[in-house]
Amino acid sequence: MTNNIEKIIRSVKELLGSFLAPSDVEEFIRAINTYKKSLQSPALDELVDIDKNQIAHKFTDGLDERVIVDKIITLAERLLSKEHYFKLLLEFAQLMIKIGNLAFALEILTDMKNKVSTSEDKIYNAEANLIISKIYWSQAQWEDCEYYITEAYMEFKNLSNYKGYAKCENMLGTLFGEKGDFQKALIHFEAALAFLKESDDISTQAMILTNLGIIYTIYGDYEKAIWNYKDAIEKFKTVNDPNRIARVYHNIGMLYSRMGEYYLALEQFNNSITISLEYSYLSNCAVSYIGKAYIYTKLNNIALADAFTDKAMEIACTLNDTLSIADIYRVKGIIQSNLNNFELSEEFFENSIRLNDDFESKYNKAESSEELGNLLNKGDRKDEAELHIKSAEEIFKTVKKKK
Repeated sequence: MTNNIEKIIRSVKELLGSFLAPSDVEEFIRAINTYKKSLQSPALDELVDIDKNQIAHKFTDGLDERVIVDKIITLAERLLSKEHYFKLLLEFAQLMIKIGNLAFALEILTDMKNKVSTSEDKIYNAEANLIISKIYWSQAQWEDCEYYITEAYMEFKNLSNYKGYAKCENMLGTLFGEKGDFQKALIHFEAALAFLKESDDISTQAMILTNLGIIYTIYGDYEKAIWNYKDAIEKFKTVNDPNRIARVYHNIGMLYSRMGEYYLALEQFNNSITISLEYSYLSNCAVSYIGKAYIYTKLNNIALADAFTDKAMEIACTLNDTLSIADIYRVKGIIQSNLNNFELSEEFFENSIRLNDDFESKYNKAESSEELGNLLNKGDRKDEAELHIKSAEEIFKTVKKKK
């Protein structure tokens, strides 16, 4: 398997094809490789078991990535027109997000925004603000996320850019969805689709369909959810977007988990992880590792459940993905409960509840509160258990009522 540096160079080579002649692209890549260290990765034994292969995966190349990223940006600024340079930086920032280098992505976008000087460049500023909002969303920094969505929305409005409107509405939907306000999320997703009624933006349409699938899954409308997911996958295949295809596979895995179809869920999580490992999409790996860990708790394979939560924690800490960390604590709590380690299990559930509470993630908090209530019932702490279970039930009832 190639390392991240090789993947970055390969991806940049593909991006440059839109801006430079083939001979210039090859010259660009040669210039980058002049500065690339020759890295020797230790050979891995042939691993047949898919679980062992996923757990053993190495995710980052650290310092060497920094040198390559800086070299790419410097060369691009020298060789490309301003318009093509901005377009490349937007795509490059997206690539950095996919492979888990959020700090690089934010640095690239901030530097680009500082170079926007004319009214003709405002569209790039709007796109940069929208991507920055995704970075803050992934880290549960809701105020910063909403600020940058608003900034992007106003800029798209001044440009009468309806595709931009749709992307902002979709992002607002994901923001409210992550906070557990699914009714507001649904309103924004439907508004996003309305803006795209006459549009040929297949990618954004597919993103919205995916997000609608998540809402329908939570509402228990599985037939409608799977229809949206399948439609989204077909659209993402049309635009050749493996990152989002992998994410949809993960979401289908979550749907099957809720239905109790655990082996079908494992199959979908493996589909997601296989693609994500190939392209080094860390955020996809983190959530699907958590998904697999949860399934293994249900299948009573505690050793694998624990191994996958540890690997998920490694990735989530790299990404500063606090919400995933909260979910990892919940699964860790389930693991320790299954092992009858009640004190440690309670501590994990309390960690999960605290983090979800800090970041206003009501639905996720309710799931952890329900698990803690079930644990306390095992320990004959009925009064405390009832408080947690009632708290969770109120959230779940609210979701059903709003449906």
